[in-house]
Amino acid sequence: MDTGAEIAHAPATAARRPGAAAGLVLVAVVVFGFAVNTAVRMPCYDVCGSDIARLYQDRGIDRAHAPYFSRDLEYPPLIGLVMYAAVLPFDHGLRNPFLVNALVLTALAAVATWVLWRRNGRRAWRWALAPPLLLEGLTNWDLLSVATATIGLVVWENGYAFSAGVLLGIGAAAKLFPALYVPILAATSFGRRRRNQGASVIAGAIIGLGVFAVPVYTIAPHALRYLVEFHGDRGPDRGSLWYFVVRGPSLHPWLGTDAVRHLVTVVPAALLVAALGALTVKALRGRISPFAACALVTIACLLVSKIYSPQYDLWIVPFFVLLPVPRKLVVHFYVASFLVWGMTATDDHAIHRPASGYLLGLAVLYRFVVLVFVAITILRDERAPAAATPVIVLPAYDESAQSSLTQTAR
Repeated sequence: MDTGAEIAHAPATAARRPGAAAGLVLVAVVVFGFAVNTAVRMPCYDVCGSDIARLYQDRGIDRAHAPYFSRDLEYPPLIGLVMYAAVLPFDHGLRNPFLVNALVLTALAAVATWVLWRRNGRRAWRWALAPPLLLEGLTNWDLLSVATATIGLVVWENGYAFSAGVLLGIGAAAKLFPALYVPILAATSFGRRRRNQGASVIAGAIIGLGVFAVPVYTIAPHALRYLVEFHGDRGPDRGSLWYFVVRGPSLHPWLGTDAVRHLVTVVPAALLVAALGALTVKALRGRISPFAACALVTIACLLVSKIYSPQYDLWIVPFFVLLPVPRKLVVHFYVASFLVWGMTATDDHAIHRPASGYLLGLAVLYRFVVLVFVAITILRDERAPAAATPVIVLPAYDESAQSSLTQTAR
């Protein structure tokens, strides 16, 4: 027995315990928050305000009727597969499938919490106490994308490009926005002359997405057509800025229905493609860090989207941990997010139109302005060479450095 080795390792172990304990507390807070969220919803037959239960009934999905094959569903394939897996053990009812889905999403939230804690320490509380997480984490299946994309970004940072690509592809198989990160990460790798790393993240993303998308859309090609047509035919939701752009002072549309649909489908898509292209070029030239570029393209997605769902605000929350966004802006965003969520839920109820519409419009504008300021702050920090960098606890893997060390040892 090497007593000296034991003594040498003892201080390191003791030093790690407080961090590990604090991280476990953080995970416990998130799990407890999700448990409360679940308990509050359970008394309702349709699990109050949650798409996770209600869509089974609205889309006619049960053990005998699988999504995409027997029933139309407007989501990418991973969500439908998780929905069907959750309903398979039960003959009827909405609560039990909701509980299965809630367990999966809670586990994903817990793992993402631990990863964020390991990378950024105390700043992970911004995630653990985020209203979009605790209030909206069980409204829809966005955590399938948010958690896998967050973990994928940290995995990429630590040198595992292929695994990161797979995780981003899996995330894109649930909600499409993680696919926006792939060209940015690949461009960053190519700009650093790490072609293998860039190719690996692209290949991993194709595999991660293809594992779910190819079988579903090969067997049921109409499912892909339905997804595209469903979202193309949608008009702007009340919580999006487009809803107010196409309306006059009386809140009545000043364009015809078809014209509105085309406007709010084509223009946001063009703006998002332009933003992604500009950020990819900047990443290729090394003029922006990959996480900052991913955060900015996420903000662009939220700003230009014609669709508002309260859980979409969860997409940007991990970047409040991964990047040194000022706490004041984070609080402003959470307040704005809560206001838009509350006012869309109570619009024309507690206060009637048009007054409630004006108040909702102010909340939507507030959220829009806060996101713009967050984007400006991220860009400003990128231009400041002395800007503070986040603490990285997980060791970064550098293939070239490892090779050099190996040769030295020989």
